Amino acid sequence: MHCNINLKYGVIMKKDYYTLRISLKPGFINAEQLKVIAYVIEKFGNNKAHITTRQGIEFKIPPEYLEDVEKILNSVNLSLGSTGNRVRQVVSCVGLDCYNAIGDAVSLARKIHEEFEGVWVPKKVKINVSGCPNSCTFHRFCDIGLCYRYKISIDKNTCTNCGKCKDFCDLNAIDWKHKIIRDICTGEGRCVGLCDVFKAERVISMFVGGRGGRIHKEGKHLIDLKNEDDVLFVIDELISLYAKFGKGRMADFVEDYGIENLKNNIKELIE
Repeated sequence: MHCNINLKYGVIMKKDYYTLRISLKPGFINAEQLKVIAYVIEKFGNNKAHITTRQGIEFKIPPEYLEDVEKILNSVNLSLGSTGNRVRQVVSCVGLDCYNAIGDAVSLARKIHEEFEGVWVPKKVKINVSGCPNSCTFHRFCDIGLCYRYKISIDKNTCTNCGKCKDFCDLNAIDWKHKIIRDICTGEGRCVGLCDVFKAERVISMFVGGRGGRIHKEGKHLIDLKNEDDVLFVIDELISLYAKFGKGRMADFVEDYGIENLKNNIKELIE
């Protein structure tokens, strides 16, 4: 029996089979869900599943089993998605399970996923979240990238100008005037604790207009935000602007709209 749902969402149609894509909440999948997926691909599919680059799962089935399979997946809170011109499944690193983590990337990614996944946009939008500047999710090479990092500053009132700080910054992000060079400093915060003059403010940096693929492009820094609520607000505003004015991918929209115009609009809304 064929299902009358919108086959364009979560279903990739081929001549002899359908590929079903499960949109997973970022971070983890539980044992019960894994068992159900194993049952489905063994009973209805070809006993194989593919882990996608966006941390989803997809597998092939004959078209006549679509409705039955979707009901089984829904019974363990799994749903089809992450296809077409919509906000795709949000990608996250392991977050606080990593000793390098500066923030809870999994928690933020889940909030973004629950709020925006499946929302219509002119072209697909990929959102990645990294818990630190190591960029395990390649957050600079997607439509909207987020990264927990530190904004480092130097307390000149307590600095003795000994110059030792330049020795332990392997990026040479400290100049001879003992200032932080923002374009070089990645915000890992390893310098904090090595000397009392360093002060750190945790922020969530947002980048827009990146993309991977054959013609890849690095996203541009849009804004630094202090909390997750502000992140959700800015993403909402950004997607609204993109839906209104965008024609191509987010990278094309940022190029046409202008990153400085975008920065000014967002800052006005935040302030």
